[in-house]
Amino acid sequence: MQNAGADFVKWMNVQNLKRDPIAFDFTASEGERAELAKRLGIVEIASLKASGRIERQEGTKLLELNAKFETSTVQSCVVSLEPVSQKIEAEFTVCYSFDKNDAALEEAEYVVGMEESDLPEVIEEGRIDVVRAVSEQIALALDPYPRAEEAEKSGSAEILRQSEQEVEGEEREVHKPFANLKELMNKK
Repeated sequence: MQNAGADFVKWMNVQNLKRDPIAFDFTASEGERAELAKRLGIVEIASLKASGRIERQEGTKLLELNAKFETSTVQSCVVSLEPVSQKIEAEFTVCYSFDKNDAALEEAEYVVGMEESDLPEVIEEGRIDVVRAVSEQIALALDPYPRAEEAEKSGSAEILRQSEQEVEGEEREVHKPFANLKELMNKK
């Protein structure tokens, strides 16, 4: 994700967060959506609504952001460059810590499993940007290779499919690690 369009932020002050959670709810304006689309490198964000809450995790020093969002995006087709719409609805959780040692990614040898949560993000200056958290989740949910329906029927798509099949065929022919083993077995 690029840093362009870093003006669209929604800071939540969590420095003095006690037991009561902080709730947020926003609908992005046209200008904010345009800025976020530029940040994500896509054609358009037609709508974006997000809500959630930030609260302390029981028994830890960590804060937890629980949120959900709905968005309609438009990307360019990878074959024809025609606009491709995608509607995304998702819920997510991100943990945060005031302690940089809790989130030391460079020094940690940590493998995230499917059931485990990521390492916590560092809270800087006592606040969390909920737009950044939402935009990261949108980036993860976007189709990395959007294709228009018409593109699948086009000549360009057929050429791409043929070249993909040729490459796969070449890989199958080239990669035969035990081909010579059969000859050695027959010699004995």
